[in-house]
Amino acid sequence: MATWSTLADLHRSESCKDYDVVLDNLAVLYSSTEELRCWKSEVVPVGEIDRFQIMDDLDDHDETQRVETLRSVLRLNDPVPPLVLVHGITPDRGKYFLLDGCHRFNAAHLEGTGSLPAWVAHIDCCGGPSPDMGNASLAAE
Repeated sequence: MATWSTLADLHRSESCKDYDVVLDNLAVLYSSTEELRCWKSEVVPVGEIDRFQIMDDLDDHDETQRVETLRSVLRLNDPVPPLVLVHGITPDRGKYFLLDGCHRFNAAHLEGTGSLPAWVAHIDCCGGPSPDMGNASLAAE
């Protein structure tokens, strides 16, 4: 069984470009910090990521171009940085909520890629710890 890590540890091993946004969302949505030892590096099925996070407005040329560039990378089987996800059971939407990697996820979805590398938080599930900011009510929202 893999050892639990902190998000800070994973970020030091491979930098996340939107780390500050991830930290903000982690605090607001999950009452947790980068020091909560609830993270694992995993390979996750693309089809299990929250379907509500599929981009439906590809009219933005810059967004479309980013997705298309990543699709080319995936077609060549070149590695992509890990997604940043939170594991949770939402049967109608998927088992993972995306905190970072929207363009990579959408490119993989469009390409039919089966799985992607990810850093996955198991906050209060799967043997992971409870939120560490003392306000458990936010984690349930």
